Order: sequence, then C-alpha cells, then structure tokens
Amino acid sequence: MQKKYFKSLIILFIVLATFFGFFVNAQIRNTDVILNISPEYPGPNQNTNAVLSSHVVNLDKANISWFINGQKMIEAIGKKSFSFRTEGLGSTTDLSATIDTVDGQSISKKMTLTIADMDLLWEAYDSYTPPFYKGKALAPSQGKFKVVAIPNLVNQGNKVNTNNLSYVWKKDGNSQLDSSGWGKNYFIFQNSYLDKDNTVEVAVSDIGGGTNTSKRIILKTSEPKILFYEDDPKLGVKWENSLNDGYTISRDGKILVAEPYFFSPQEINSSSLVFSWFLNGNKIQTPDIKNILAIKPEAGQSGSSIIKLMVENTDTLFQSITKQIQVNF
Repeated sequence: MQKKYFKSLIILFIVLATFFGFFVNAQIRNTDVILNISPEYPGPNQNTNAVLSSHVVNLDKANISWFINGQKMIEAIGKKSFSFRTEGLGSTTDLSATIDTVDGQSISKKMTLTIADMDLLWEAYDSYTPPFYKGKALAPSQGKFKVVAIPNLVNQGNKVNTNNLSYVWKKDGNSQLDSSGWGKNYFIFQNSYLDKDNTVEVAVSDIGGGTNTSKRIILKTSEPKILFYEDDPKLGVKWENSLNDGYTISRDGKILVAEPYFFSPQEINSSSLVFSWFLNGNKIQTPDIKNILAIKPEAGQSGSSIIKLMVENTDTLFQSITKQIQVNF
C-alpha cells in the first residue's frame, strides 16, 4: 500500500513537472506583443513614435531590434520604443521590430505606413451676414457648423479621388454613423447651448484600407452682434460706417438698418427670426421690413432718445441679442 502511494506521488510529480516545463517554455504567439504608433496616422515628414507592449513577454529583458525599410536602425536590451521621421506624401515606410526573449524565442512585429495628409475646413452653415460682407461668418450658440474634409491620398503615384474614400466622423468622441460612409466628405451639425466648443474628428481610408489618415478640429461658437447703419436715399446703405451713440437725426428724418451679424437662421426674413423695437423703453410696432426703422422727430422737438432692438430665434432656447443706440434730434 505504501509503495503504491509513493508510486502515485512520483507519477503526479512527473505530470506536474512536465506541465510546468511546458508552461514556462510555451511558444510565444505573435499576438502576445502589440505594436502601436503615435500619431496613429502620421503625416508627411512628421516625427513618429513606435511602442511595443505585452502582458505575456518580459520586454524589459528581451533584445529588441528596430528596422525601417529592412535596415536595422537600433538594437538594445529592453528597447521598447523607437522614434523615426516619416518621408513625403505618398511614400511607404515598412516598420518592424524583432524581439528575442531570454528563453531563446523570437517574434517579429511589422507595420506598413503609406503617408497621407488631410485638411479640414469649416464654415458657419446657417449664420447671417449682411450683403457685401467680406469676412468669415461665425456660428452662434445653437448655430450650425459644416466641416469639410479635403484628403490628400496618393496610391501608386496617383492621387485618390475623394469620392472613392471612406469617411468616419466623430463629434466630441461619439461616432456619427449617419454622416459616415463612402464619399461622405462633409459633416453638418448643430451646436448645443450646453457646449462652448465641439471637437470634430474624421478618419479616412481608401478601398483597400492600406492608406489612412485622420484629423481633428476644435470649433468654438461666437457671440452674435447687432450693428446699425444709415440708409441714404441717394447712396444706399452706408456699410462703411456703423452708427454709434450720439448719431444725429435731421429734421427730415433718417432710416436705420439693423444687421444681426452671426445670428441664425441665415435668412433674415425667416418667420423664426423675431425683431422687437423699443423707443425710450416702450415697444413700438415692428416695421414691414423688420430690420429697417424710419425715424422722424416731431416738428419743433429736440433732445435725445434711446432706440433698442431685440432679435430672437424662436426655434432655439437662448439665442437672442439686444442692442441700443442713443440718437439726437
């Protein structure tokens, strides 16, 4: 009985030793090591950092060699990261790392980078500016932005048609599935009054997935403003000079034009855009052309008055602006 017991212990010991030896010398798989680069999609002539990581392999004790296009660039114990600079647009870079572990095993990680680039352009999609305004329209809170991606991808020496690319859009980290897909190179969204800014990202790839690039942009809203101008019967609206406090109204009267810069909607005659005029604190009737007010002082009267205008977008919660001007007569 005692011999049988010892025999069972010996068999168990052999089984455990065999299993332990197999575990210690288990074959390392290629997926046990991860190769990442930063930025994920480097552009032309850009400094890039490659990093190896693993929860299985002790990389700190491994001998690691880094290669660019088959040429060894550096070799050292525990060399888990490697920095390099990409080449020009459309170039291809073969990045690889060979890891030789302390127990004599070896694996290789490889990555091919096809260098691409992209620009992101934005516009306020539904923001009002007056005629002949030469500047860029800005988007107010709860206004709309339009972002357009202009990728520059080269495949086999030829520039890839932007309609033959896949676009994946994100806003504030959230995927925009309805706006993503083949040929969808623009993204339109409405800002929330809770957000002072929005981060928009897009990742672009060709049909083979071999050429990729991405970009992000931070968009900030702006405060709209009202400016008053004089509409001269002979010269038309004097856009070159806005009116300030102390503007004098002649005995024959003047015509004031109010322009709500960077307000939405873009169509000033929209029914959702409400103009409320006040004279010395009292509300007066809104003119037929709601942003144009004709003023004529009463005969024999002189002094000053406060003209105030409030503009509201009734389709939004908080989009409203107010401006007043003191006039003399």
